[in-house]
Amino acid sequence: MDALTIFFTIASVVAIAIAAYGAIKMNRKTLLLGTFLYSILPVIGESNQFQLTGDYGNLVTIAAFLCAAIITFPSKITYDSKNTAAVHLARKIGLSIIVLNVLQGYIILQLRTDVPSLYGYAHLTLALIYVYIIVRSKSADFQMK
Repeated sequence: MDALTIFFTIASVVAIAIAAYGAIKMNRKTLLLGTFLYSILPVIGESNQFQLTGDYGNLVTIAAFLCAAIITFPSKITYDSKNTAAVHLARKIGLSIIVLNVLQGYIILQLRTDVPSLYGYAHLTLALIYVYIIVRSKSADFQMK
């Protein structure tokens, strides 16, 4: 295991733990911070891989996760369940994060041999965190801070 793999593994676990903590505590800023940090990791990894191989598929992944980082960048905007437009937008953002991470998890686990399967499971874990948030947001007592 090289130093870059160790860095990505530790950074992935920390970012997902931050996102999970935010989901459990229903703290939007913490959830978004963990997701933002995790979305930066594929950008770094795929940039490195693109420099080595020149494969343009890596650029597609970079673009997708840059978009994810942009939409999950933590902001100080606050809203509650009474602001239905903000809640619907947050659900759509959550759905986009789920789709992106499920697809990337599938790609890593089934199609790519150059990426450790641990990262595929990490993508699926982040997707499950967002499934939890969306399901929980449907409940009547939902209040994200």
